[in-house]
Amino acid sequence: MQVTVFGAGGVGGYMAAKLGSLSGHDSTLVTEVSVVARGDHLEAIRSTGLCYVAPNGSETIVKLSAASDDPADLPQPDMVLFCVKGYDLEAAGGALASQLERGTPVLPLLNGADIDERLRSLLPGCVVFPGCIYISAFIEEPGRVRHAGGPGSIVFGTSPDDPSYYPEQFLGACRLAGIPLEWQKDPAPAIWSKFLFIAPFSLITAVSGQTLGGVLTDQRLRTDAEQIVAETAAVALRKGVALPDDIVESTMQKAAGFPPDTRTSFQRDIAARRPRDERDIFAGTILRLGENLGVKTPVTQRYARQLPDIESRPSEDNDSGTTQNG
Repeated sequence: MQVTVFGAGGVGGYMAAKLGSLSGHDSTLVTEVSVVARGDHLEAIRSTGLCYVAPNGSETIVKLSAASDDPADLPQPDMVLFCVKGYDLEAAGGALASQLERGTPVLPLLNGADIDERLRSLLPGCVVFPGCIYISAFIEEPGRVRHAGGPGSIVFGTSPDDPSYYPEQFLGACRLAGIPLEWQKDPAPAIWSKFLFIAPFSLITAVSGQTLGGVLTDQRLRTDAEQIVAETAAVALRKGVALPDDIVESTMQKAAGFPPDTRTSFQRDIAARRPRDERDIFAGTILRLGENLGVKTPVTQRYARQLPDIESRPSEDNDSGTTQNG
């Protein structure tokens, strides 16, 4: 099986290293992995391989079958993993649209509640799975990706493009590579449950400058967090997503389970004045769907207005590839 990983940052580096370790394995699930990367990170991968640092500190160097900044240079894939930042999704989809054969399975693994819907519009004819991943990982230096925390587990499931499609070979490869995963007939509740945590707390930590612990111990910020979670849950429920009745309480408990000094990836991007960030994936999704579905989102709107203006930031792109998926 030939897998193309588009984006070799935290999530993509983890997936590429895990699956790439199967190359040459005495199994019918032998996997050849190609990556789309850029800059110094790409050159390091080409030169010495991709170094994956596990949560326990152990290191594995994996030689990938191919690496390029142009997907046209890579072999035709049997499976595509989209692991870019949300603001790169449209460009990445456009770059691959003419390269993929009809029916190619595609799994997006990035922050957001409607990523598969966005990607589906960019890749007509492909089978796009809804899914998410639970991991904290980042590019530590060119060619080196550190898995900082989280189980690295994937939840994905039935695609409306072809409800009968079951990616048996890919699922088997993930299991053989030690990637925890769960196939669900309806993965929407899992995707939205993750979004209900990461979007509200990303917004509040970015605007307030507080850590997760700081948000939870400040009564005003904690109340705002609960309200944004509730607004987001109301959007999901209006959209037809089956969420548990205690979703607000369980989301707040999830936040309390993180180290108090945790800072979100979005918060770090805002503090570093990066020229691009995921505000559209977080606040934008809540506000657009809320308006379309007739759900009021006043607290989300208030925090979205307080985010610094992107146009006032430096023009250079110094994205470090840091990814945090709650």
